[in-house]
Amino acid sequence: MSRRNDTPTSCMGCIVLIAVLILGGLFIRTIADSAADLPQPTPEPLPAVTQTETPPDLPGPESTHTPDTGAQDGIQFGYACSPVGALGNAEDGRPAKCFMGKDGRARWGYDSNRG
Repeated sequence: MSRRNDTPTSCMGCIVLIAVLILGGLFIRTIADSAADLPQPTPEPLPAVTQTETPPDLPGPESTHTPDTGAQDGIQFGYACSPVGALGNAEDGRPAKCFMGKDGRARWGYDSNRG
């Protein structure tokens, strides 16, 4: 079972395809050229800032930090820390230390040696 090869029909399809591609390209080029001829809008300048506001002073967290220990204040247990061995104080005043967890990540934990 062989198919009949209509050479004139298949050749005519190729010619129509080429003509459509050429006409489509010319159409797109015409549209692009007409769009390039339109004047480009210029943006309006922004108004100049003449006065600045200063934010109000917010009270900071109460500190249990003592200068001789070098501990960080306001840490949260279980959160990441660095470096291992660093000392800190939790928000409620409990002593904390940066430990290496079983998962290989450094986390804040309770330091029973200091309190």
